[in-house]
Amino acid sequence: MDAALDAESLIGPRVRLRPFALEDVPAVLAYASDPEVTRHLEWDAYDDPKTAMAFIRSTHAGIAWIARAIVLRADEHVIGGADLRVVSTRDRRAELGYGLARSHWGQGYATEAAGLLLRFGFERLGLVRVDDRSVQTLERLGMRREGRLAQYRWKKGQPRDHYLYALTRAEWTPAV
Repeated sequence: MDAALDAESLIGPRVRLRPFALEDVPAVLAYASDPEVTRHLEWDAYDDPKTAMAFIRSTHAGIAWIARAIVLRADEHVIGGADLRVVSTRDRRAELGYGLARSHWGQGYATEAAGLLLRFGFERLGLVRVDDRSVQTLERLGMRREGRLAQYRWKKGQPRDHYLYALTRAEWTPAV
Protein backbone atom coordinates (compact mmCIF):
# COMPACT_ATOMS: atom_id res chain seq x y z
CA MET A 1 0.00 0.00 0.00
CA ASP A 2 1.17 3.54 -0.77
CA ALA A 3 2.15 5.11 2.55
CA ALA A 4 2.58 8.66 1.25
CA LEU A 5 0.04 11.10 2.64
CA ASP A 6 -1.24 13.61 0.12
CA ALA A 7 -2.49 16.69 2.01
CA GLU A 8 -4.55 17.81 -0.98
CA SER A 9 -6.62 14.63 -0.87
CA LEU A 10 -7.64 15.48 2.69
CA ILE A 11 -9.23 18.84 1.91
CA GLY A 12 -12.96 19.09 1.35
CA PRO A 13 -15.27 22.01 0.61
CA ARG A 14 -15.75 22.93 4.29
CA VAL A 15 -13.28 20.84 6.30
CA ARG A 16 -9.74 19.68 6.06
CA LEU A 17 -8.14 16.80 7.86
CA ARG A 18 -4.70 17.38 9.32
CA PRO A 19 -2.52 15.63 11.88
CA PHE A 20 -3.38 16.42 15.48
CA ALA A 21 -1.03 18.80 17.32
CA LEU A 22 -0.50 19.30 21.05
CA GLU A 23 -2.12 22.73 20.65
CA ASP A 24 -5.36 20.84 19.91
CA VAL A 25 -5.70 19.56 23.51
CA PRO A 26 -8.44 22.10 24.48
CA ALA A 27 -10.44 21.33 21.31
CA VAL A 28 -10.05 17.56 21.82
CA LEU A 29 -11.22 17.89 25.43
CA ALA A 30 -14.21 19.96 24.31
CA TYR A 31 -15.67 17.04 22.36
CA ALA A 32 -14.01 14.06 24.12
CA SER A 33 -15.43 15.07 27.52
CA ASP A 34 -19.03 14.99 26.26
CA PRO A 35 -20.64 11.61 27.11
CA GLU A 36 -23.18 12.17 24.35
CA VAL A 37 -20.36 12.40 21.77
CA THR A 38 -18.72 9.19 23.00
CA ARG A 39 -21.96 7.24 23.57
CA HIS A 40 -21.52 5.18 20.40
CA LEU A 41 -17.70 5.21 20.34
CA GLU A 42 -15.43 2.50 21.71
CA TRP A 43 -13.90 4.85 24.28
CA ASP A 44 -15.51 6.69 27.19
CA ALA A 45 -15.63 10.46 27.67
CA TYR A 46 -12.60 11.97 29.40
CA ASP A 47 -11.63 15.42 30.65
CA ASP A 48 -8.00 14.90 31.60
CA PRO A 49 -5.51 16.97 29.55
CA LYS A 50 -2.87 14.24 30.01
CA THR A 51 -5.21 11.73 28.37
CA ALA A 52 -5.78 14.14 25.46
CA MET A 53 -2.02 14.66 25.07
CA ALA A 54 -1.41 10.89 25.11
CA PHE A 55 -4.11 10.46 22.46
CA ILE A 56 -2.58 13.16 20.25
CA ARG A 57 0.90 11.65 20.57
CA SER A 58 -0.47 8.21 19.68
CA THR A 59 -2.00 9.55 16.45
CA HIS A 60 1.48 9.95 14.97
CA ALA A 61 2.14 6.20 15.20
CA GLY A 62 2.23 5.40 11.50
CA ILE A 63 0.35 4.14 8.48
CA ALA A 64 -1.69 1.43 10.25
CA TRP A 65 -3.71 4.18 11.95
CA ILE A 66 -4.38 7.46 10.18
CA ALA A 67 -5.97 9.81 12.73
CA ARG A 68 -6.69 13.41 11.79
CA ALA A 69 -8.21 16.49 13.35
CA ILE A 70 -11.36 17.71 11.60
CA VAL A 71 -10.74 21.42 11.03
CA LEU A 72 -13.24 23.96 9.72
CA ARG A 73 -11.63 25.64 6.74
CA ALA A 74 -13.47 28.91 7.44
CA ASP A 75 -11.81 29.57 10.81
CA GLU A 76 -9.28 26.71 11.37
CA HIS A 77 -11.27 25.55 14.45
CA VAL A 78 -10.87 21.86 15.41
CA ILE A 79 -14.37 20.38 15.72
CA GLY A 80 -13.54 16.68 16.02
CA GLY A 81 -11.41 13.84 14.84
CA ALA A 82 -11.60 11.13 12.18
CA ASP A 83 -9.52 8.05 11.64
CA LEU A 84 -8.91 5.17 9.32
CA ARG A 85 -7.42 2.13 11.01
CA VAL A 86 -5.94 -0.49 8.70
CA VAL A 87 -6.91 -3.77 10.37
CA SER A 88 -5.56 -6.08 7.66
CA THR A 89 -2.93 -5.11 5.13
CA ARG A 90 -3.17 -8.55 3.55
CA ASP A 91 -6.93 -8.18 2.98
CA ARG A 92 -6.65 -4.41 2.34
CA ARG A 93 -9.34 -3.73 4.94
CA ALA A 94 -9.77 -0.80 7.33
CA GLU A 95 -12.20 0.61 9.89
CA LEU A 96 -13.46 4.18 9.78
CA GLY A 97 -14.20 6.20 12.90
CA TYR A 98 -14.92 9.77 13.95
CA GLY A 99 -16.06 11.92 16.83
CA LEU A 100 -17.51 15.38 16.40
CA ALA A 101 -18.37 18.16 18.85
CA ARG A 102 -22.11 18.05 19.45
CA SER A 103 -22.49 21.69 18.40
CA HIS A 104 -21.47 20.60 14.88
CA TRP A 105 -23.75 17.57 14.54
CA GLY A 106 -26.28 17.44 11.73
CA GLN A 107 -24.37 19.80 9.44
CA GLY A 108 -22.66 17.24 7.23
CA TYR A 109 -19.15 17.70 8.65
CA ALA A 110 -18.78 14.04 9.72
CA THR A 111 -19.99 12.90 6.30
CA GLU A 112 -17.50 15.18 4.57
CA ALA A 113 -14.59 14.07 6.78
CA ALA A 114 -15.49 10.39 6.42
CA GLY A 115 -15.74 10.84 2.65
CA LEU A 116 -12.22 12.29 2.56
CA LEU A 117 -10.86 9.30 4.46
CA LEU A 118 -12.75 6.86 2.24
CA ARG A 119 -11.26 8.50 -0.85
CA PHE A 120 -7.79 8.37 0.72
CA GLY A 121 -8.23 4.73 1.70
CA PHE A 122 -9.51 3.54 -1.65
CA GLU A 123 -7.39 5.72 -3.93
CA ARG A 124 -4.11 6.10 -2.05
CA LEU A 125 -3.92 3.02 0.19
CA GLY A 126 -5.52 0.60 -2.26
CA LEU A 127 -8.07 -0.63 0.27
CA VAL A 128 -10.86 -2.87 -0.95
CA ARG A 129 -13.13 -2.69 2.11
CA VAL A 130 -13.89 -0.18 4.88
CA ASP A 131 -16.13 -0.94 7.87
CA ASP A 132 -17.88 1.32 10.40
CA ARG A 133 -20.98 1.61 12.60
CA SER A 134 -22.32 5.20 12.60
CA VAL A 135 -25.67 4.62 10.91
CA GLN A 136 -26.76 7.99 9.49
CA THR A 137 -23.37 9.13 8.24
CA LEU A 138 -22.55 5.73 6.81
CA GLU A 139 -25.80 5.47 4.89
CA ARG A 140 -25.21 8.94 3.41
CA LEU A 141 -21.84 7.64 2.21
CA GLY A 142 -23.48 4.65 0.52
CA MET A 143 -22.45 2.07 3.13
CA ARG A 144 -24.84 -0.77 3.86
CA ARG A 145 -25.73 -2.54 7.07
CA GLU A 146 -24.34 -6.05 6.97
CA GLY A 147 -25.12 -7.35 10.39
CA ARG A 148 -25.64 -7.10 14.12
CA LEU A 149 -23.40 -8.69 16.71
CA ALA A 150 -25.53 -8.99 19.85
CA GLN A 151 -23.89 -7.87 23.11
CA TYR A 152 -20.54 -7.62 21.33
CA ARG A 153 -18.91 -4.78 23.31
CA TRP A 154 -18.90 -3.93 27.00
CA LYS A 155 -19.24 -0.24 27.82
CA LYS A 156 -20.19 1.49 31.06
CA GLY A 157 -21.09 -1.79 32.74
CA GLN A 158 -23.49 -2.87 30.01
CA PRO A 159 -23.24 -5.17 27.00
CA ARG A 160 -23.76 -3.28 23.74
CA ASP A 161 -24.74 -4.53 20.33
CA HIS A 162 -22.34 -3.87 17.47
CA TYR A 163 -23.76 -3.04 14.04
CA LEU A 164 -21.50 -3.59 11.08
CA TYR A 165 -21.66 -1.30 8.05
CA ALA A 166 -19.34 -1.67 5.11
CA LEU A 167 -18.47 -0.40 1.66
CA THR A 168 -16.27 -2.07 -0.91
CA ARG A 169 -14.15 -0.28 -3.46
CA ALA A 170 -16.34 -1.68 -6.25
CA GLU A 171 -19.42 -0.03 -4.67
CA TRP A 172 -17.75 3.26 -3.77
CA THR A 173 -18.60 6.45 -5.62
CA PRO A 174 -16.48 9.50 -4.65
CA ALA A 175 -18.69 12.20 -3.13
CA VAL A 176 -16.03 14.70 -2.08
